[in-house]
Amino acid sequence: MEFTTDDPESLDNVSNDPPPDEEAMVELAYNVAGRDRGRAQCVFCKHPNHDKGVVMLYRSGGRRLVGRDCAHKRYGVVFDELVKDFDAARDRRDYVERQRMVLSQRSDLVDQIAAMRADPAVQAFMDVRRRLQAMLGRTVWARLERVASGDGMLSTDEQLRDYGTENARVRGVVVQGYALHGAELFRSGPTVPEQLLAIEREVEETLEVLRRQEATTREIRIGLVKLGDLMRRIEEQRVRLRAVNSFFEIYNLGHVAEWARKVDQQIIIGTGTLPTRLVVQRGSETLECAAPEHYRVPGQALVALMRDTVTAQKKVRRVTKGAAA
Repeated sequence: MEFTTDDPESLDNVSNDPPPDEEAMVELAYNVAGRDRGRAQCVFCKHPNHDKGVVMLYRSGGRRLVGRDCAHKRYGVVFDELVKDFDAARDRRDYVERQRMVLSQRSDLVDQIAAMRADPAVQAFMDVRRRLQAMLGRTVWARLERVASGDGMLSTDEQLRDYGTENARVRGVVVQGYALHGAELFRSGPTVPEQLLAIEREVEETLEVLRRQEATTREIRIGLVKLGDLMRRIEEQRVRLRAVNSFFEIYNLGHVAEWARKVDQQIIIGTGTLPTRLVVQRGSETLECAAPEHYRVPGQALVALMRDTVTAQKKVRRVTKGAAA
């Protein structure tokens, strides 16, 4: 069904005569803002002064163009109920269209989420994370976890002694350092594979609800909102995967090495001959870690697909003569 027109005058049996005293319904909404021929003429105002309004269809087949404000003043509660029914029908149509669009992409959505979870970059992210945890040791790693869940700043505690008083005392101060790039590498909680698996299952469950032919408008709306939230969660995992590249930036590694030496004086840490490699010396053993070669973050096509299907904008339809019946 069509619910909107930008050319209401072209419909059959449109008249500026006084409306007949008979049962009527709100057939269409019109919006003529910005058109060359100007505004629409309200049957009650008697001159073209409305950009938006409704087409009233009477039992005898006649049509009248009425601004919503005028219709409310003339018809009161009766009109309000008609508009309520009309708006509910239009919303239902819009949501059903979006439901069909999502379901037409159902297989691609599920397959692409599974492909993202199985992408080598996800395993590479986990491998880098495990390698860094083994290299840096428990003390430094625990502090990096706190940085990642806090303000993201590499800060240290230092002891200063106050002089100039009768009894010198020692006080602790927090020395603020640099922002930690790639902090998502050190965030605790569910891993990227675990998050993607949970998202995949929730997408499948939501699509199953949308597949039901008897799904109500409310259920469709909730399902679309849910898919939108899941899309944002996928984007969050893509942000997390990008941490591999941002952590191994040359200046960031230098800041991390300087900070780590203050946190754990037993650690010998720095950058390698290639400045994008982190190097830790443990006795006679040298441990190194760098971003994997050709590392790239998966899921870009998936997010684009979800955005196109889930957040599709409502289309403005042009209903012309004879098309609204």
